[in-house]
Amino acid sequence: MELGNKSNIFGKIFSSQSDRGNYTSANGYQNYFISYIGVNDEDIYNSEIYNLNREINNRKNICLFKQNILNPDDFDIISYLKNKVSKYNGSIFDLDIDLVKYEDINNRIKRGFDILLRQEEKSFNNDRVKFNFIIKVMSWIRIYINPLVIDYKDAPKVVVYGDIKKHELYFLLILYFAGFDILYINPNGLSEIANIDAKKFNIEINQNKIIDETISFDERVERGEIVERSSIKKAYTVGAQASRKISDELLNDSGFIKPWQLQNRNIKTLLLSSTVDEVDIYWKEPLKLRPGFNFDNEIVTLPVFFTKIDGVYRDLDEYYCLLDKLQIKDFSYFIDYDENIRPLSRPFTREGYNLSFYISNTFKINQKAIIKDGGFSISNLSLKWQETILSKVEETILSDMFIEGLSKDDIVRGLYTVLNMNEKLIYMINSFDYANVNPKLIIYIEQMKMFTKEIVFLLLVLSKVGFDIVIFTPGGVNCVENIINSQIVDIHRLDVINYNLKYKSNNYNTNTSSSRNGGSWIERIFGKWSD
Repeated sequence: MELGNKSNIFGKIFSSQSDRGNYTSANGYQNYFISYIGVNDEDIYNSEIYNLNREINNRKNICLFKQNILNPDDFDIISYLKNKVSKYNGSIFDLDIDLVKYEDINNRIKRGFDILLRQEEKSFNNDRVKFNFIIKVMSWIRIYINPLVIDYKDAPKVVVYGDIKKHELYFLLILYFAGFDILYINPNGLSEIANIDAKKFNIEINQNKIIDETISFDERVERGEIVERSSIKKAYTVGAQASRKISDELLNDSGFIKPWQLQNRNIKTLLLSSTVDEVDIYWKEPLKLRPGFNFDNEIVTLPVFFTKIDGVYRDLDEYYCLLDKLQIKDFSYFIDYDENIRPLSRPFTREGYNLSFYISNTFKINQKAIIKDGGFSISNLSLKWQETILSKVEETILSDMFIEGLSKDDIVRGLYTVLNMNEKLIYMINSFDYANVNPKLIIYIEQMKMFTKEIVFLLLVLSKVGFDIVIFTPGGVNCVENIINSQIVDIHRLDVINYNLKYKSNNYNTNTSSSRNGGSWIERIFGKWSD
């Protein structure tokens, strides 16, 4: 689940050319050399490294160096380059040499060499040193840059993490002069960039707190994944728009997402922060029409409600109408909660402690063993769904959502409750098409009844797999707030508190009755049309 505005440390380097000034054959790319030095917040930083790595893996025009660049050892390439550079007479551009397969980029790289060699002429003691430098950097370009697939609408990019040597910096500058975006990331300091005139080369330096600990790029990716999986983020409904790229193969002739086309993707949920009226407005909408819905080749982001409504309207008929409106045939499950867990899951028994064997000392779940064991209600779901649910269990365990944390006993009970959830919930999960109307759980608490930790654990997992959850507490009982971080739940308070109010259905007809404020949902947001 996600909450708040996501930090986007490296966003500028991925901005479109339309945001910078479009590419022209005369001017080339509008490109950046950005150095991000130090760390302000470890969790945010690691999360951004994780997302950066995902972005790189999804593109073919980015070269990533996680550590120092190895000296070239492809003797065929070296021999070819030495033969060509032997004719060097003060201008790389004049050499008949192919460094990359794109002619225009090849020429720009050759010009970049000439600019660098002219600007840093004093750094080369003699022609032999200069010759060896040229061969080394050209070899790097042939080995690492030539394979990139370059789109003329988007600047190619090089990302470097950690300390760099002088010749590596020159390599980056040459590519920068050729129109490449350069992103240099070093949590431990400026490294070689401290020894050049950053202003002269128009290098943007974002300086943060320098740290002493050396952590590899891959380790930060691993830590960032944990942060991403356990973080909480929210989207805001009013004025929000779902910005998304939809590939043609997912669309039908009318331009809509085909049924069941997103099911192979991993789920990430986005909590919607809204008014009570907006819950009513968006409740029946397919997820693809909600603000924040998004997907790429790996992940589909599902905007969901996790809402608690305390108190009642002064007009109880309006309150009961709201309760009835949210109950949608085939998509919702209504529970009048009285501390009986059976409508949600099988009651815990001593045998449930056998699940402790599936939980490691680091609280990792042995998913394969659980799936192989079977015998649980979730065992009726597809393998993909079982894996998804168990992954969300891990996310919930690793998160810091619970105010008092989770003991080993809490984790065992929580896992048991999820594995043995009520069959009605299983049916709803099984019929859930990610882009369409999602499953909904409505809980009504008549008296001052509290949730147990394992019930809240189950609710969190259900929210993480795409359920809308709304909890009605006419008496305002703190059934959730005393157990988990209140930021996770969107809490609203109506006109008055009413203790021990029994649920009474008005058999509300959503097709003929208006909302409690009257008029359409457009009118309720923007006001009624004037004559």
